[in-house]
Amino acid sequence: MNDQSDHPAVVRLRAELDAAWKGVGALAQLEGISRDRVVAELRAAVPDVAGRAAREAGREAVVAEIRRFADAEVVASDPTVPTRVIWGDIVGTATVAATATTTLA
Repeated sequence: MNDQSDHPAVVRLRAELDAAWKGVGALAQLEGISRDRVVAELRAAVPDVAGRAAREAGREAVVAEIRRFADAEVVASDPTVPTRVIWGDIVGTATVAATATTTLA
């Protein structure tokens, strides 16, 4: 890893990704509207943090961190809840947000 991996913005992103990964794994325990609200929050929050982190720490470090989490297996305890698809959307959108930013000078 490069020196940017411990940048505070990457540490925040790591915590957000970890929480999102755990949240996606717990979606099967939630009922309809609650589940939808959690998914909407994750789909908005993770890319937001990724974009801010990329501006502060650089795209490469952020995309590397997202890829590390993207490879993590997501629990799919309920076949009616597409956790793998949701997780793929979250990390995919986070990657787009990170690569679409300009690093601060």
